[in-house]
Amino acid sequence: MKFSAILLAGAVFASSSVWAIPRELTRRSGRRSNPLSLAAGPQTETTEAANNATIQYSGNWSGAVLTSPPAGETFTTAAGTFTVPTMVTGGTGAAAAWVGIDGDTFATAILQAGVFFEVSGDTVTYGAFYEWWPNFATDIPTELFSMEAGDVITVEIVATSDSQGTITLINQTKKTQFSTPQSAPTKLSFLGGQNAEWIVEDYTQNGGIVALADWGTVTFTNATASTSSRTKVDLSTATIFDIEQFGSILTDVTIDSTSQVSVAYA
Repeated sequence: MKFSAILLAGAVFASSSVWAIPRELTRRSGRRSNPLSLAAGPQTETTEAANNATIQYSGNWSGAVLTSPPAGETFTTAAGTFTVPTMVTGGTGAAAAWVGIDGDTFATAILQAGVFFEVSGDTVTYGAFYEWWPNFATDIPTELFSMEAGDVITVEIVATSDSQGTITLINQTKKTQFSTPQSAPTKLSFLGGQNAEWIVEDYTQNGGIVALADWGTVTFTNATASTSSRTKVDLSTATIFDIEQFGSILTDVTIDSTSQVSVAYA
């Protein structure tokens, strides 16, 4: 899952009021993201996108990834805005849209936040989460941050050091906001600041990868990252990743501009 919001440790901002997060309301789910898992794919291609991006294939990630920062720098922020999709019902499946730092070429940590969507028959469940991998995802209680299809969500990730950071989610439609500080779960999961990404993921739950739900298209706008020297980096050098499983390409990702990437369920 960057930057102008006022961030207070352990607090949630909704409208103009502030609440501390009751410990009993937060919970670790059995759901987790994972670092990018490369898949062979049919071949390496070159797209006709604005940045002539290279397509690679993954078993779990679809979207755009900045695979390295400018020389001598590290990524310290990543941000993007997307609309919560209207899911195709009638089956069983799930996916998660998020913005994050690391997890591709730097595979020992990911600091991320976003929205998951689950379909079971005619029932669709939406929820927000944050995660410092390899920890499991922590769900944000709907009492504190709710959403529905059509809501516009902004995700901001700020790494203040390799072991500390802040995640912020803003529901632009409902005018609510959630922010919380984060710490690396272990010394082995400090950030490297080598990747920034805008992803729709086929995540794992209770030890296994979930069936992929049909989300239509999720488009990340205002997709930007910045570095330790405050250099802004756009999508002009990003790599596209499509999900490939069992020989089938399940997504169709396009970089529409230097600040927008669309992730379609194929």
